Amino acid sequence: MRSELAVLNGQLEAKVESYNAANSELGSIDTRIESNEAQLEETAKTLDVTQDRLAKRVVKIYRNGSVEVLDVLMETNDLNEFLTKFDMLTKVSEQDRDDFEQVKMLKAQVEEAQVQLASDKARQETLVSQLETEKSEIESGLGQRKQMLSGLESEIAALQAQEQAAQQAALNAQASSGGGGESYDGGGSYGPAPVSTAGGAAGIAMQYLGVPYVWGGASPSGMDCSGLVVVVFGQMGISVPRTAAAQYSAGTPISYGDLAPGDLVFFGYGGISHVGIYIGGGSMIHAPFEGEVVQIAPVSGGGSYRGAARY
Repeated sequence: MRSELAVLNGQLEAKVESYNAANSELGSIDTRIESNEAQLEETAKTLDVTQDRLAKRVVKIYRNGSVEVLDVLMETNDLNEFLTKFDMLTKVSEQDRDDFEQVKMLKAQVEEAQVQLASDKARQETLVSQLETEKSEIESGLGQRKQMLSGLESEIAALQAQEQAAQQAALNAQASSGGGGESYDGGGSYGPAPVSTAGGAAGIAMQYLGVPYVWGGASPSGMDCSGLVVVVFGQMGISVPRTAAAQYSAGTPISYGDLAPGDLVFFGYGGISHVGIYIGGGSMIHAPFEGEVVQIAPVSGGGSYRGAARY
């Protein structure tokens, strides 16, 4: 039963990360659509004004006939007057050419924006449908997980006691090596971070111990694994992608032996679907899965280790 639960947790992690990726892409597309629609409106207005000016100029030339340089020369009394009129005619001609070129350019911009909008809106509809499907699958999986858990109460209690002891040991080890700091009190609360992890991502992550896991969440009220990373690094002014797989790709890969507090550690079966923040001593802070809270755990207990990255 426990192995089946582990498999289900891994599957749910993958679905949550897929949901996060789709939701992030949808947000970007929504922003791009809004920007393109505003730009298209402005471009269309400019095109209308330019086309109207050019059309009026064409009608005027058609009605009056084109003015030849010879006609200007015959109608002027001296060279200075001729040069003045010739210069005026040249500028008018340049304005006509400029308007014509601008009309072509603006029409191309309008057509390109319309094609992009159509593509974005089609993708938007696809993503909305995908999110609805994935949300339904996640909720179904959570229901299945709840049923599994109902038959494992005693084992879960024992595991929670082991995890609590591991967290106590990790914090105590860091406190003794780093020169102080309170440790886990065994009742779900934590004191100040040890000196060894008081700065950077590891220290900030300590502030969120005990925050409930919420799939799709990325706020102090609830977060999933990659959401925790987004929140922590956001506090340092560092923008990171929304999913664990993208966070791994965007970071600088490092070996396990080079891990330092604040580095990210990644896990997954078949692909990266889980992430934790390394705090030293072989431990990490992560948001494991639904029903749990942000907590300290050994990196070795995170599942199938896939690699590490540094920002």
